[in-house]
Amino acid sequence: MITNTQITKMTEKILKMPKYRDVEIPAETIQSLIEMSLPLCRNIAELEKRVREKIHNIVALYLGELDYEKAINDFRQVKNSSLSLKEFSMQALRFHASTKERGQELTAFYQALFSRIGDVRSIADLACGLHPLGLPFMGLPLDTAYYAYDLNKSRVDFLNIFITEQGYSGGCFHRDILINPPSDEYDVVFFLKEAHRFEKRQPSILPNFFDSIKSSKIVVSLPLESFGTRCQIYQKYEKIFCEYTEKRGYSLDKLFLGNEVFFVIARSMN
Repeated sequence: MITNTQITKMTEKILKMPKYRDVEIPAETIQSLIEMSLPLCRNIAELEKRVREKIHNIVALYLGELDYEKAINDFRQVKNSSLSLKEFSMQALRFHASTKERGQELTAFYQALFSRIGDVRSIADLACGLHPLGLPFMGLPLDTAYYAYDLNKSRVDFLNIFITEQGYSGGCFHRDILINPPSDEYDVVFFLKEAHRFEKRQPSILPNFFDSIKSSKIVVSLPLESFGTRCQIYQKYEKIFCEYTEKRGYSLDKLFLGNEVFFVIARSMN
């Protein structure tokens, strides 16, 4: 039998590990992983192994990180120059594999994407990673409200400065969006390169998760290639998205951009 004392000690041990300490994973995330894993484990060693595997997948440590203190200083030196800001953002985006894979032509990339989305005045970027660094290329008016959410506290602190000090309302917030999705309503929600990792964390969660989001449009993306390897996971998830939209009477649009496929789920919020 696994005791509460063993669980407390295991949790403290995991959170003190160097590779997790700086991330500052929310306590609610750890508690959720323990509750899901506990019935499947015979002893504390099995529980720790399963929880650590889940954490590794959630925080995507292999994707790469910036030196966030340096990034804040570098950003503040260039934030008033459009050209220098774009150069800074492009360099920073290369530190994270998920955004690095999008390549160099970000202005054309976002023009193509927003041509399918339409005009927006409020955006939520869920499990955002470094995606908000693309803001200088998005062509959004400064009165756009941009709300980003991520589990990595150091990343959140940097991105909050990056978003708000450019003049956008909103910011970046430290939150587990699976457990505590945003309650506000947005014109569009970005959920990029995360759907397949959400399913690993909690199988079959996507329909309920989408239902919890208040937005007329949800933009979901999946990789066509990852770390140089061609992958076909989007075919599995396209079926999930099709079933989701058909059952609820929503529309689904598909767009291929580079090595990524985007699904735009359009819903009526009335």
